[in-house]
Amino acid sequence: VAGTVSDKVLSSLPSQQEDTMCEPAIKKPRVSDFKSSLGTEAGLVNSWNEWDRLEEIIVGTASLAVIPPKEPAFEMKVKNEGKLGLLGQGGYRTKMSIDKANKQLAHFVELLEGEGVVVRRPDEMDFNTPVQTPDFSVPRMNTSACPRDLLLTLGNEVVEATMSWRSRFFEYRPYRTVLKDYMRRDPCMLWTCAPKPLMTDKLYRANYPQDYGDENARLVREHTYLTSEEEPVFDAADIMRFGKDVFCHMGFTTNEFGFEWLRRKCATKGMRAHQLHFPDDMCPFHCDATFVPLRPYLCIENPSRPMEPYERAIFADNDWKIIKAAQPNTMEMPPLSQCSPWLCMNVLSLDSKTIFVEESEKGMIEVFNDHGFDTITLPFRDVFEFGGSFHCVTTDIRRQGGMESYFKHLDSMEATSSQ
Repeated sequence: VAGTVSDKVLSSLPSQQEDTMCEPAIKKPRVSDFKSSLGTEAGLVNSWNEWDRLEEIIVGTASLAVIPPKEPAFEMKVKNEGKLGLLGQGGYRTKMSIDKANKQLAHFVELLEGEGVVVRRPDEMDFNTPVQTPDFSVPRMNTSACPRDLLLTLGNEVVEATMSWRSRFFEYRPYRTVLKDYMRRDPCMLWTCAPKPLMTDKLYRANYPQDYGDENARLVREHTYLTSEEEPVFDAADIMRFGKDVFCHMGFTTNEFGFEWLRRKCATKGMRAHQLHFPDDMCPFHCDATFVPLRPYLCIENPSRPMEPYERAIFADNDWKIIKAAQPNTMEMPPLSQCSPWLCMNVLSLDSKTIFVEESEKGMIEVFNDHGFDTITLPFRDVFEFGGSFHCVTTDIRRQGGMESYFKHLDSMEATSSQ
């Protein structure tokens, strides 16, 4: 019956539409300023080998570099190169030497940019600063001239190496600005820091002979080096990238524990890691003055430091040709350089047909030309004092191409094993 009390009660209740209108509006989550800052440049970081077309690279700087302090690893290195006078020196390298090196680095950058390569540089850092940790102390550090020693690019991932010298413990700091930028811009970029070593005295064999006599030779041939297996250590410059496979130079700057960390890291990316030993090298220290890939199926080796025959077989079984480097133009190195004259091998590939070479290394230029390479030559000896040449002072960030296998025999063995 219309007009009853029940009708009046019902009509006084809010309708479903009115009820909905009374509910608070559901707000979308606020996009943070950080998330808004992230870019979409997928593939900005991408480098799998040493020879595909180079598109972006980090080039080091000599600014504010110092002479490293006396410590086990550095002492062994300078004794091998006959530079014991370095052990008694300290503080900054001279302004003249820094200026001359930076001038040649700037010329190198101009040439790279002229070839269309994007070049990034580390921040300046004062290396004349003491380092104190709970486990060691050193009165100063080293330099940011050689990013290759620290940073290893595996595809879309940049790995910060552990390093093996105490004076280089904090060498990652000048590169943090550029690495943060890459991670913000490339949503696929991975940034991994290998476990930082404690670098206690246990890492260095206290009784390791340093006279480069028969006992040194015996230990190196037995693959026993200055660094112990106390903890994993490796320098990124000990590693050469061949696509799916990487080869690791074992010696004073990379131990077996460090290799094992690297092997497991590579396995997570579907990659294979292999050791290389050079038993005639009394001071095995970084790969890029000993064994360097130039293009698919062609490498160059130091004739005075051949690798173990059973390791060479891996290359022969997979159709790789290994050519010998020419003798250095001179065996005389700059007075404050701890590097080997075999920096003549320390070259950088712009692509599989073009190589940057120091202009005075006529023998190396001839070798490259004889094997079909074009060479871009420039003066670079003023940089040698700071730890390296073209390969050492750079780290690839992006090269064209992806992960490919150049070791088909290993692929077959892998397939058979999985079956």
